[in-house]
Amino acid sequence: MDRDPMRRILFLAVLILAEHVLLAQQTGGALSGTVTDSAAGGPLAGVSVFLNNTSHGTTTDARGAFRLDIPRGTYQLVFSAIGYATLVIEVNGSNLPPLLHLLLHPKATELTAVTVEPYDKHGWAKWGKYFLENFIGTGENAADCRLKNHDVLRFYYSRRTNRLSVTATEPLRIENNALGYNLTYQLEGFKADFGNKMVQYFGYPYFQPMTATKADREKGWEFKRKQAYAGSMLHFMRSLWAGRTISEGFLVQKEVTGRNEEKRRVKILYRPDFQKPGSFSMDTLHYFWDVLRQPDIITWKDVVVPDSILTVGADSTRELFFPSPIIVLYGVREKSSGGELKTSGLQLVTPRPLKVEENGSYYPPQELVDTGYWAISEKIANLLPVDYGLNN
Repeated sequence: MDRDPMRRILFLAVLILAEHVLLAQQTGGALSGTVTDSAAGGPLAGVSVFLNNTSHGTTTDARGAFRLDIPRGTYQLVFSAIGYATLVIEVNGSNLPPLLHLLLHPKATELTAVTVEPYDKHGWAKWGKYFLENFIGTGENAADCRLKNHDVLRFYYSRRTNRLSVTATEPLRIENNALGYNLTYQLEGFKADFGNKMVQYFGYPYFQPMTATKADREKGWEFKRKQAYAGSMLHFMRSLWAGRTISEGFLVQKEVTGRNEEKRRVKILYRPDFQKPGSFSMDTLHYFWDVLRQPDIITWKDVVVPDSILTVGADSTRELFFPSPIIVLYGVREKSSGGELKTSGLQLVTPRPLKVEENGSYYPPQELVDTGYWAISEKIANLLPVDYGLNN
């Protein structure tokens, strides 16, 4: 029997408080604030406020006020309004400010932009198909996607540089019937370098799940989402953060260039001028001859230990860094059973670490360039929100 009831009551109070704090850390919190026009000074209504690449969003009311629930983790909070420059700030669901007061700055008018560099008024007819293939993607899911307002796109082509750039006067509205999402995409830039055969685009997507009228439609969307997730960049980043890349089917490699040690070894073993005929079997001799025809300097692939490219800070933050390009294979286990092997490449634009979150997001996203399978698959048609499959 407890002889000190007050001590027991105090213990229970502390336990309840600890549980409350833990729950808050797991689920995040609510963020409130106001948005004001920097030029006119008045409140801005109808501003889209959302967490980048998620399904969490809202809009400001007539007073320019908003309130948004923020899940645990770090996110880019995006403020987007037609005629204003996009504002992006970083927020953490476990450490939110009490109130935000933000200013949106008007964009330069389209007339000013045309004076500097006129856009091609027939750009959609010339470049629309190319844009859709490289932005929406190709394949089965892309066939079920529709860009609903292509008229807001502006195409600029330079013959001198052989480059195409595309901007948008307002957010793109995309209907993805394959995965069951309506997307609002704040396009910040699309660039195609035809000389180097490189395409890059950057922006802020906001997902709104569609409502299925039939149960089998919902099941179809979930099946397609699981297909899109398997082997995706989102899948890789989550498994990397959790230390499960190998168990989830990924293998990371890098190309290494160096001296051909096997050729050096064979030269020591095989010296025909000083060895008697019959010293080696014909199979061995054919192997020696093949090796001796190889160059002295060769390139091969080495396995990269995930811990060597991902560092964990004292506060459990993760940073991804690799000085030279890496190769990411997915489906290694399935390959042994006749499955498909997906090979992708990653390289950093500038030699600085990327911050990786538990949900699979990484910052800044424009600093990472993908090649191979991901260069084809990581398009809007296959894009999933970073809160996909999470219980936040």
